[in-house]
Amino acid sequence: MQQHRREDESGPEPLRDPASLRRLLSPRSVAVVGVSADPMGFGARSIGNLRGFAGKAWAVNPKYAGQELHGFPCLASIADLPEAPDCVLLALPRTGIMPAIEACIARRVGGVIVFASGYGETGLEERIAEEEALRRRCREAGLPLVGVNCLGIVDHVLKAGVTFMPEYARMTAPAGGVAITSQSGALGYALMQAAERGYSVCHMTTAGNATDLDICDLAAYQLSMPECRAVALAVEGLRDGRRLALLGEAARRAGKPIVVLKLGRGEAGAAAAVSHTGSLAGSAAAWSAAFRRAGMVEVEDFDALLETAAFFAKAGAPKAKGVAIVTASGGAGIMAADHAEAQGLAMPQPSPAAKAVLEAAIPDFGAARNPCDLTAQAAGDPTSFGKCVLAMMEDPQYGVIVYPQVYSHHLTTPGRIQEIATLTERGGKPIIVAWIPELLEGPGAVAADASPVVPIFRSMRRLMNAVRLWLDYHERRAAEAVAPPAGLGAALAALPGSGAVLTEAEAKTLFAKVGVPVVEERRAATPAAAAEEAAALGFPVVLKLDSPDIAHKTEVGGVALNLGDADAVRSAFARIAASAQAHAPQARIDGVLVQRMSRKGVELILGARRDGQFGTMVLVGTGGVQAELWRDVALDIAPVSPARAEEMLRSLKGFPLLDGFRGAARADIAAIAAAVSAFSVLVAEAGPRIEEAEVNPLICGDWGCLAVDGLVRCGP
Repeated sequence: MQQHRREDESGPEPLRDPASLRRLLSPRSVAVVGVSADPMGFGARSIGNLRGFAGKAWAVNPKYAGQELHGFPCLASIADLPEAPDCVLLALPRTGIMPAIEACIARRVGGVIVFASGYGETGLEERIAEEEALRRRCREAGLPLVGVNCLGIVDHVLKAGVTFMPEYARMTAPAGGVAITSQSGALGYALMQAAERGYSVCHMTTAGNATDLDICDLAAYQLSMPECRAVALAVEGLRDGRRLALLGEAARRAGKPIVVLKLGRGEAGAAAAVSHTGSLAGSAAAWSAAFRRAGMVEVEDFDALLETAAFFAKAGAPKAKGVAIVTASGGAGIMAADHAEAQGLAMPQPSPAAKAVLEAAIPDFGAARNPCDLTAQAAGDPTSFGKCVLAMMEDPQYGVIVYPQVYSHHLTTPGRIQEIATLTERGGKPIIVAWIPELLEGPGAVAADASPVVPIFRSMRRLMNAVRLWLDYHERRAAEAVAPPAGLGAALAALPGSGAVLTEAEAKTLFAKVGVPVVEERRAATPAAAAEEAAALGFPVVLKLDSPDIAHKTEVGGVALNLGDADAVRSAFARIAASAQAHAPQARIDGVLVQRMSRKGVELILGARRDGQFGTMVLVGTGGVQAELWRDVALDIAPVSPARAEEMLRSLKGFPLLDGFRGAARADIAAIAAAVSAFSVLVAEAGPRIEEAEVNPLICGDWGCLAVDGLVRCGP
């Protein structure tokens, strides 16, 4: 499938080979340049985080050369180091960075990390140029760079805390499970601190300005780590959003999921993303489409990012779609069922075999069903919990068990978590702990976080949303190939030159070439000609203003509907011409389009536009004059297959109108999806030659669909 092209038709820059980044991102030797005697300085804090490091480490500062500084040998310069270090951390002001880079290039180090800020994120032209010069020098020398304006990296496997954030030594959790990549250094380390409560993290990187390596390069390296089972990715923006597709392909090859959060989804957040990182933030819908196309799992809340990534790392693939709820609290079971229903998750009742086990183990005042309420009496029989959970796990309807843990006791709760881990390994299906106590880090919670098989959520809503995402992720098929329509070549050849705006008739002629059905129409320059064409088409008819200068005809009184005879047509022509002249006296008026009144049906809008990050996007939604009012739309990167087009249609809130709402005839969904796909192929293949295109409305019914109005604005 063709990806978005830039104006020069070049493809995205390939991802950096993970092997070329191993010295920098999983170093066996680290030099920190700019270490001072001040224990709170960035250099001092950074080298202090290397006290448990599995490799060699040196401080560099000519003022303290030959001394020991914060427990590490200090040398005068990079040239004086006993060997070429894998990673050099530059804890220097901006003005000292370029000379240090030259010294690193001469010493053939493995890569550099730069904390310094004040580059392109300032918006100053000279600082943008300075950052670009730094990027070019590192690229031509083959020196990979993390930053600038970043917080550093952590390789938790090697205990390499190459970051100025203090107290890395407190993170004693086992290395493995989830890798974290964040553009924001503060948010990346905020996630990393989950290791203080036992959460298993193998690696953390922060991209900052992404002068050289961006989040896609960094996350692709993490996918190559054997300890990594999932990546948690926090994105602000990218210079080239097409690289997400390359990262998604790397994740597919590795067989590891990427859970992603887009920061800066609203207008205010997007503006903040630009000023903070110097990168461009696209629209939220465009980013969501790009994540989906890349096969990533998108969450909408920061709170959900790490929990969801851990769930994907621990759960494996589902064996069924059903959700079973097992609890000792009827209220917690009801809460879980409410959230499962809100997410559209199936909660089938137990099979006869499972039900028999439940009835034998649960008191008659409990609930031997789904949700399954063991009641507090289950505490009297320590084996009842395991019997009931295994019965549900052995029921082929269920793919996951949800266990609300309603309290946290020092004596019993850690043991329950261990029992859940044992049952998970025995039954082969995930058991998710919904942590209910307000004692958020109480006994048992730490055990679940540290467990390689027990997922835990501190919100029932986030838990059930993650289950839905998990099921969707594993059901998602590889994107189907999109066959080019027979008339694609002729349509592309018919596109006019730079900046042209096609009239409605010209636009619909273009759409018809690729197989989008369009309404039959005739052009007429005079009232008499309009009456003649109407008679030839057959009454009733519609008249529409024909002008290349007026895109929205209804706003200038340029449409007349349901005209039943020649007199009505002549009168309507005069009204349209007079109204257009009054509203837009400078516009060119070519006459009217005469169309047979289309059959009644559901109105959709079908559109496309060029996006600065991802290329051509295709949109389908509830249409007509109320399209902007309802904003009920689905968006994806063009082109889309007929199958994906149908998914987009079914995602609309207005889809029931197409599906026989209140006894109405069901629309021909396959025909509509085929038209959406054909339209998307046209705009994708045209690339920058089409800046925006629209069919509004696309009338849909059991007879198919018909483009009634059209607009195309050509690109530069």
